[in-house]
Amino acid sequence: MSDAKREREVSIRRAGKRDIRLLSTLATVSFYEAYFEQDDPHDLSDYLRENFAPEMLAGEIASADNRFFIMFRRGRAVGYAKLRDGEPHESVENKNAVELQRIYLVERVWGKGLGEILLNRCIEEVKAMGRAVLWLGVWEENERGLSFYAKHGFERVGTLTFPYGSSVGINAVLQIDL
Repeated sequence: MSDAKREREVSIRRAGKRDIRLLSTLATVSFYEAYFEQDDPHDLSDYLRENFAPEMLAGEIASADNRFFIMFRRGRAVGYAKLRDGEPHESVENKNAVELQRIYLVERVWGKGLGEILLNRCIEEVKAMGRAVLWLGVWEENERGLSFYAKHGFERVGTLTFPYGSSVGINAVLQIDL
């Protein structure tokens, strides 16, 4: 499929209060699909409940520090992203930065170029905010994610710990200068 046709069938809009239940479902499904094969099922279940419950997301959407975007393909929600405007990780030297805290697609659209479209929308937003850097943390064993970000110009600048149930993961801190 051509890039132009792919972009015509895709829309992205900023999420608001009316989207909390949709966002909760989309976040739960896409995170589960991304990690269910390697994560302890109880740790995964607890993480989903603690982080993607509607009441948790309602607070995040209400915060001026957060911007959520929902991606639709042919009218169906297939992904989302969350930008967090706050103090960047210590390994990000330029403090004029925004964190791409979450970016997920449902599994059935993986490999169709939609992740790139959603990432580009986030980059446009960060530039419009007048920021110079987009940074994120990605699990260092997530080869698919690391490859995706490297392909799009992100460079590793550090690591951070990610408490996850009964374990602690190590995330690579990546950034791209805009």
